[in-house]
Parts: sequence; structure tokens; C-alpha cells
Amino acid sequence: MGFLRVLQEKRFFLFWLFCGGCVLGVVLTVVTVQAVEWTGDDKFCGMCHIMTPEVDSYHLDKHGGHNHVGMKAECVDCHLPHDNIIHYFVEKTLLGMEDVYGNTMKNPRKFDWEMNRREARDYVFDSGCLRCHTNLKDATQSNMKAFLPHRDYFAKLTKKHCVECHLDEVGHKNLGIHLRKFLKQDYKPTVRALISTSHN
Repeated sequence: MGFLRVLQEKRFFLFWLFCGGCVLGVVLTVVTVQAVEWTGDDKFCGMCHIMTPEVDSYHLDKHGGHNHVGMKAECVDCHLPHDNIIHYFVEKTLLGMEDVYGNTMKNPRKFDWEMNRREARDYVFDSGCLRCHTNLKDATQSNMKAFLPHRDYFAKLTKKHCVECHLDEVGHKNLGIHLRKFLKQDYKPTVRALISTSHN
């Protein structure tokens, strides 16, 4: 009875506390969603000077809007997972912290960018690819070259990620050339990158 009497006496306070909590929740949700939106595109990611080659090559690629259909994928469309919202926010937080640490505590020009590209499966997520390419399985059935590897992928006969087969084709056109031009003497080409950039 004592508890019910306290609730009765404090009902106006509790009502306004509940309303205040709802308003605060809505405000925090809007701010969070807006912050996620502001920090997801090439304008934000390109604020770090070291990302110049990635942004330049992205603008020349189909995924960066250089196509005939007006489609443009944002950075987070490919570089964050889209399987669930918690995984998305955890990866976004970790990636943001890693970038800030790398740009403030290390010399990003000394980083082996070409070797990092070879580990792209760690930061290009299949869930991002399949979120846009929703009809990929059916769409590639008439093209034998595309059908066979995609058949194995969808049947889970291979553990390869999308980016492992499409690394030099999508996202950042001629990234090796842009890296070499930007990093100059700090550029560390892999054999594969050396061969591909020497032909351009």
C-alpha cells in the first residue's frame, strides 16, 4: 500500500519524468541518425588528407557516381556491415577510432596501403554488396563467366568474399595509380600493383 500511495502522490512528477524521457529519447535518436548520415559519405571520409587517393579514384568509379544511371554508393554502403544495426554501429565506432588513432598517433604516409588493399575482405562487407545487388543470383544466370563463381558463392561452396574477386574492378578505379601519385616515395607497391600501374 505504501508503494501505491507514493505512486499516487508522485504521479504528476512521474508523468512529466516519463514525458521528458520520451522527448530526450527522440532528440538523441534524431541526433544519432543525423550524425550517422553526416559521417557516411566521401565528403566526410575525404576530410582526412591521406584519403585523397581513395576519394579521387572513387569519383572515377561507377560506385562513385561515374556511370550512366545516376547511382552512387556512399562509403558506408560498402565499408560497413549491413546484416544488423548493432554490428553496423560497432564496426563504425571501431573503424572511426582506428582512423583517428592512425592519423594522430602514426604517420599514415608510411602505411603499406597496397598490402592493406589485399586484405580488403576485412573492411568491405558482402552484406553491403548484396544490399544493393539484390538480384545478383538471378541476374548472372545467363552469363556463364559470372554464373559459375556466383553459383558457388550462393551455394556456399566457396569462402571467398565478393571483394576478393572484384578487388580491382569496383569502388576505386585505378587506385594503385592514385596511391603512387599521392604517396610518391612512400608508395610501396605489391608485385601485382607494380605490374598493373606500369601499364597505365
